[in-house]
Amino acid sequence: MVLQRNKPIPVWGWADAGEKVTVELSGNGIAKQTKTIKTGKDGKWMLRLDAAEAGGPYRLVVKGKKNVLTLDDVLIGEVWICSGQSNMQWPVSASDNAKEEIAAAHYPLIREFAVPREISLTPKEDLSGGEWKTAMPENVGRFTAVGYFFGRDLHKNLGVPIGLINTSWGGTIVETWISKEAMKSFDAFSDVVDAM
Repeated sequence: MVLQRNKPIPVWGWADAGEKVTVELSGNGIAKQTKTIKTGKDGKWMLRLDAAEAGGPYRLVVKGKKNVLTLDDVLIGEVWICSGQSNMQWPVSASDNAKEEIAAAHYPLIREFAVPREISLTPKEDLSGGEWKTAMPENVGRFTAVGYFFGRDLHKNLGVPIGLINTSWGGTIVETWISKEAMKSFDAFSDVVDAM
């Protein structure tokens, strides 16, 4: 994964009610951080690690009473949301010079997380799947083309890891991207809000 540099790093999850959860970030020249939090009655928790400079790879470890989750190869750099309709969903494999672009993609410090496409009338607390993929020939053909070429230019100019979170979905209507609360403030959306 890629985490945003120079900003506090939120880490959250679920455990038993009142459980103590410890999060550690360490490795490759970074000062080790360890923070602990107790979950609420609903088992939810969130803490923020201190901001860090770009770099990696690091290890992120989340420990609870019963479970330990270890994430290796964590980078810190620039993270960008790639969202929209078909123009953002358009993959590298359908771009001009696709074969050459895919063969030349050797950027292990550029990564994309493709958010699974699911319909819900209310915000979800978790995703049903998805994983970070590196910008290498075996993966990059499925990356958002706009996001990849943008991220590649950023990586070349800034020299830091780049994370692309791809939330695009071609053919979606604008109401898909607006919260119910925001739609309530516009008379033009009253039919949509009433139908929810």
